[in-house]
Amino acid sequence: MSVLQWVLVALVCGIIELASAGLWFLWLALAALLTSLGVKTGLLASLQAQLLVFAVITMAFIVFTRPLALKFLETKDTPSNVNALIGQHGIVTQEISPIHYGQAKVNGEIWTATAEEDIDVDIRIRVIGIQGVKLIVEKAPQE
Repeated sequence: MSVLQWVLVALVCGIIELASAGLWFLWLALAALLTSLGVKTGLLASLQAQLLVFAVITMAFIVFTRPLALKFLETKDTPSNVNALIGQHGIVTQEISPIHYGQAKVNGEIWTATAEEDIDVDIRIRVIGIQGVKLIVEKAPQE
């Protein structure tokens, strides 16, 4: 392959990396650029040597630098405070049954809710868990 072909491989891999942002194609792009340098200097004349160098450089980048890059680029995701709803009380606004989702108002917000027993409208409930975007509720104990 020529220098231009390796640069095109690097360019395509770079574009794919920009679209995916998974830090996989970045290493392929860098390996292709380094391989193109080897071809330009005359060190890599045969296609087999070029492919071998490309594969070895790619694997080295993935094994040794990808974990460091991921750690460096790690985002500080802020966990949702939806778990703070567990233990909160609310009121059923639409009947809830084990086979039919209903709705409950908790902290001024309407949530889809499910329960292991039938709960009628205007009954006070307590949130005992969260399943996806649904609250798992039970009848609140009488105070």
